[in-house]
Amino acid sequence: MRRWPYVVVTALVSAAVAVWAIPHLGDDPSTSVTYRGNDVGPALPRLSLDTVVDPMAAQVMLLAAGVALLVQVYSTAYMGDDKRYRSYAWLIVLFEIAMVAVVATDNLFVLLIGWEIMGVCSYLLIGHAWELPQARAGAAKAFLVTRIADIGLLVAIIVLGQTYGTYRISHLIDAAGQEEPRNATAIGLLLVLAVVGKSAQVPLHTWLPDAMPGPTPITALIHAATMVAAGVYLLARLLPVFETSQVAMTTLAVVAAVTMLLAALFAVAQTDLKRALAWSTVSQLALMFAALSTGNAAAGINHLVSHGAFKALLFLGCGVAMVAVGSSALSAMGGLRKSLPVTFWTMTIGFAALAGVVPTVGFFSKDGVLDALHVATDGEATLGGATAWVVLVVAVLTSGVTAVYATRLWTSTFLGAPAPAHGERRAMVGPLLLLAVACLALSVGQELHVGIGALSTLVAAVGIVAALWLRDRGWRVRFGRPLADELGLDAVFVRAAPAVTLGAARMVDAIDADGIDVYPRGGAWFAQRASWVIGAVQSARVQVYATIVAGGALLIVIGSVAAGVGS
Repeated sequence: MRRWPYVVVTALVSAAVAVWAIPHLGDDPSTSVTYRGNDVGPALPRLSLDTVVDPMAAQVMLLAAGVALLVQVYSTAYMGDDKRYRSYAWLIVLFEIAMVAVVATDNLFVLLIGWEIMGVCSYLLIGHAWELPQARAGAAKAFLVTRIADIGLLVAIIVLGQTYGTYRISHLIDAAGQEEPRNATAIGLLLVLAVVGKSAQVPLHTWLPDAMPGPTPITALIHAATMVAAGVYLLARLLPVFETSQVAMTTLAVVAAVTMLLAALFAVAQTDLKRALAWSTVSQLALMFAALSTGNAAAGINHLVSHGAFKALLFLGCGVAMVAVGSSALSAMGGLRKSLPVTFWTMTIGFAALAGVVPTVGFFSKDGVLDALHVATDGEATLGGATAWVVLVVAVLTSGVTAVYATRLWTSTFLGAPAPAHGERRAMVGPLLLLAVACLALSVGQELHVGIGALSTLVAAVGIVAALWLRDRGWRVRFGRPLADELGLDAVFVRAAPAVTLGAARMVDAIDADGIDVYPRGGAWFAQRASWVIGAVQSARVQVYATIVAGGALLIVIGSVAAGVGS
């Protein structure tokens, strides 16, 4: 019972967020409300406590608050007798507040503070079981890779402020719509760097699957409602500024296309349920970025909220299965539908949403992304028509691959010969039920694009049938070592990063030794020689001084005589 006070604290924070956000839900931008605060600092750059709550911000705030509360409730049972539960629970609260700060602030530097706090929280939570080498390694990797994103965001903020003369997001958006684009490509590419690192897109994608040693509830929080979701929201919020650069939009589209298909293929080849779901997150985030690359923020955010619901459900359900069988390996599971009935039915809904099956919310949100790409093929968007066609084809193909691995994970976990398993805990399955209801309820009122919807349904059906066909044959298919080893991209980073770092360190050391230190060393040498000469002259013997004076006088006389003779 001592753990429930943390749940109460989180519930109070979530309730405050709900009271703040719910009145602004809807499709009408006029419901946006700005709350003016006090400025901190004498001049640019300055911190402002202003906040802006519009329909987009309200959705993401409610997602973060809701998932954080469910994770706290779930953790009361999942964490067992963990001796570091107190710090764990408080970090969840801080994580939630930092995400709300990122979403609601109207000041770029306050956004950066919340962004950085989430990075620190993720580092501490991923490495919660710090006595395990893989937990320490995963936490360090996540922290270091996302620092690259933070540098991109920091420089982007500085360039934005110097370009537009303000650090208020609302003012930046107004200025971007009225002024000629300035520094658009530089700003856009810096923002791409920021979100690629934070949201685990190629080539900075390998940290997210390696963060799996963290507690499963934290994995759900990071993947569904905070951290990686912050990158999508940042770009959606600054989209009027970002889309002034076609180079940046095209770069984002290419990164999204490569990431969504590559990550989906990696998910197919995984033998660990948790790691497969991690690659699924990477792929789904790329779908959101694909929508944003067309200039359609609504489609990207809609899929963000949808993904938050079904991915939180899948990760928390994965946690129940892990507690039941003692492992996240698919080989340890199978036949769990009887021993874990609530988990079976709720995760069935979650996998259906991931695969884009009607009537789950995943179908409608993915439909919106595909429609945004289809509309962009007419060439009227900032993204070129040819690029939009390529991304659309890749997105459709990714939808089919997603259906394959979603079906494979579902059948491998719940069908087949029963595996020895413990029962379900009420505090853990309660959040699953709520999230399963959300995956269905969020479909109400969603727009259906008939042609695209029919295509995505057909592709999903083909993927599901293919997965079932392969299962009937015992999955006798060789994905090949490259996919199983994730193309060895992580090994490249492991070898390249130290090599580049050591090479840069040696170069800096050489420059310091041969280019900078030469001046103080030369000055020291000259001072030593001058001191020796002066010391030799300053012998403290009168005879020497008299000789020098006489010699000097003689030289003067000789010089004068020579000058007189010459004249």
